[in-house]
Amino acid sequence: MFNALFTLFVASEFCYYLLIAQTGIIEVFHSNIQAFFTLPLGGGLGSLLVYRSFGWLNTDQKKIIFFVGLQALCSLFYPALNLVVLGALGISLGMSAPLLIKFTKGRYTEIAIALGITYALATALFTYEPILRGNLAIALSLVAFTCSFFIHRMPEHRVEIEPQNLSVYAVLSMAIWAFLDANLFETLSRSSDISIWRAQTWHIILVFHVVGMGAAYLLRDTLKEHHSFVIVALFALSYMLYASREAVLLSMVYPFVISYYNFVILKRLSKLGNLRLLGMIMVLTGWIAGGGGLLSALGGYTYVGVIFICILLCAEIYNFIYQTSQKRINNVQ
Repeated sequence: MFNALFTLFVASEFCYYLLIAQTGIIEVFHSNIQAFFTLPLGGGLGSLLVYRSFGWLNTDQKKIIFFVGLQALCSLFYPALNLVVLGALGISLGMSAPLLIKFTKGRYTEIAIALGITYALATALFTYEPILRGNLAIALSLVAFTCSFFIHRMPEHRVEIEPQNLSVYAVLSMAIWAFLDANLFETLSRSSDISIWRAQTWHIILVFHVVGMGAAYLLRDTLKEHHSFVIVALFALSYMLYASREAVLLSMVYPFVISYYNFVILKRLSKLGNLRLLGMIMVLTGWIAGGGGLLSALGGYTYVGVIFICILLCAEIYNFIYQTSQKRINNVQ
């Protein structure tokens, strides 16, 4: 059964991450990692400790309420955030992310709509000055905090948990996708000649974010064996369009693949019921890989993404050939 409050909760948290934690704070501190290093440090620590019980925080529901409330408290200081507040904000984001993913188990309609709202709003507000987003940070946090009280009332979706389907290769692929996304996004957001979010193409970006989300949702079962190849191919095309400075085509392809791969990641991870495992994966994909992509873009090493794409393409081609040969062998037997 569709739950509007849960959808609003997920959308507000994702919007907070994109508009405040990712683009807002980084811009406020002029991409100086030393000025906000406690944010990713706290995020990693929070994700690693999310599975533990802290006194009265002995249920997932209580943890969500507490850490989203901590996020709202930290937002009161935005943009004048010192290292202590940034660390606390990082812990709240790091702990709430695995819990949020756990709650999305089987709720693919809510995930798709929430991500669609997130990318539409984030695209429309991207040019809004980061230093002026204090009220936005508070508003998004309060919406999430209010909705978090109703999460426990949702009827549980009975979805079979299949941890055996999430191989080491799948986790590494998701980490590389996160790196590719952060690397290209940060490169584009700082580019003077092809900053697609600050150009007149922003409405195209908005549309193709929604189209990509719709495609991922409708094809979630039809192409489930080929999602990885589709994502890698679209990332390869995005980097090629960036290199050739094709702004309009890039405004179509790149938002499409962002929405597509984020839905696939959330769908895969939501099947895991182990908070410790979810936390470790979030550290690898969200904080280490995403942070690595940011640092790569800041250093001007966008080509590193091309290397990862080549590696993944070779792996996907090999995997396709191997699976095809195995199916032929099975058919013969």
